[in-house]
Amino acid sequence: MPRATACTDPQHHVHDAAGYVAAVEDACARRGLRLTPIRAHVLGLVARAGKPLKAYDLLDQVREGDGPGAPAPPTVYRALDFLLEHGFVHKLESINAFVACHHPSSRQHSVPFLICDTCHSATELEDEEAVELLDARARALGFVPQAQTLEVHGTCALCAAA
Repeated sequence: MPRATACTDPQHHVHDAAGYVAAVEDACARRGLRLTPIRAHVLGLVARAGKPLKAYDLLDQVREGDGPGAPAPPTVYRALDFLLEHGFVHKLESINAFVACHHPSSRQHSVPFLICDTCHSATELEDEEAVELLDARARALGFVPQAQTLEVHGTCALCAAA
């Protein structure tokens, strides 16, 4: 059973997969986006994982399950592309895995992540100040940032205490 990771701003986080998908459905309706059955299914699998989910593991779950849509890799990757583009999931570049965003009603945004190398949990830090500071420092050097990826690897509090 996957364990839930700490949320640094609990009022923005949906801890159950069905509730999370419902929140994304509401966000899509408000933004005029179409959350197709395969997109919702992929989103639910990512949300239920409770920890970062690699694309190959996601593909296996889609193939083994009885969810909607074709289990072909392009279908799943297109669903992930949509979810990433609209900020419903984040991609953890260093481990090539996906996690549900803690605030599905917001648009695509950058957030730092703490990734435990022991249990593989990922905690989304809701720290706009850190994101803005990196952006400001880059711009002060004449650099024009287009995307940020900040991932800190280490050991979470639960694993450190074990």
